[in-house]
Amino acid sequence: MKSLQLTKPYLLVVVGLPGSGKSYFAEKFSDTFSAPYVDFGHFTRIAGNQKTGHQLATHSLGQLLRTKQTIVIEGRGATKADRKDIVLAAHKNGYATLFIWVQTEPATAEHRAVYAKSATMTQAEFDDQAGRFENLVPGEQYVVISGKHTHPSQAKTVLRRLVTDRPEATIPKPTITRQVPPRPTRSGRIRIG
Repeated sequence: MKSLQLTKPYLLVVVGLPGSGKSYFAEKFSDTFSAPYVDFGHFTRIAGNQKTGHQLATHSLGQLLRTKQTIVIEGRGATKADRKDIVLAAHKNGYATLFIWVQTEPATAEHRAVYAKSATMTQAEFDDQAGRFENLVPGEQYVVISGKHTHPSQAKTVLRRLVTDRPEATIPKPTITRQVPPRPTRSGRIRIG
């Protein structure tokens, strides 16, 4: 397994519609790079209710933030307000934040979440969660990956973004000097006419 060696630790927040492929990506990425992974949904299922599960996951995340390792989280960030809270908490703990928006067309996401063999929610739960999801907007730090691509392809897209976000990876823009053509010279003769 590889380890993410970044100059600043990141909080990688995987967001998208239910059934878009968030869990698949988050688990694989976490395993590939030995990054801690906090799945808020997992805590909710174990606790039996959302409030307690959210509290347990938040506590665990708080402990992991002390490690200054890059962390993958899922199950938060569906709304703009929640994403703002995540960014503020990450910044307070010395972390940069990158939202990983897993996109799959809604019909496929619904089928995966509600009707597939591995489905984990009812139609009403899907409709509720899908209805609450707010698209990311310019100004939020995010990268979009397809929920239908292979994990290596998804990981490559995310890693490319992480590398370009690093200050030492930025390439200075070349200075463009404008070539000014020389002025035509006059012969120096005076015409008297």
